[in-house]
Amino acid sequence: MANTLQKSKTKRKKTCAVCMRIRYFLIVAGMLLLALWARPDWRLPPGYDYSAIVGDLFLGAFVVVFIWKYWVYRRSRNQSGADAAAEDASREARFEALRRAADAAEAELAQRESQAQKPAEPRV
Repeated sequence: MANTLQKSKTKRKKTCAVCMRIRYFLIVAGMLLLALWARPDWRLPPGYDYSAIVGDLFLGAFVVVFIWKYWVYRRSRNQSGADAAAEDASREARFEALRRAADAAEAELAQRESQAQKPAEPRV
């Protein structure tokens, strides 16, 4: 007799990179909070302006991300310019195939309608 209480196996998807970064951040933040809770007398070394350091880090991160996104934008724009002619030719071919398919479907529909309108011959 088969075990009816057996749990079915589910497929697990691979965790995305952003989710992994968030998890790492939360783990590090949790460890830092745990360290502060365990030793409440622990302080950062005096003599540094930590708010300025954090602000400079955020400014640096912003500049790096901005330059990276601009570089990706420029690269994609140059690549899309070369592909524009091929895209237009491909688009025209697809539209022509679609027009032919629509014309064939319209002709078939007209043929069915004309056959349906013919009076049926009486059977003797």
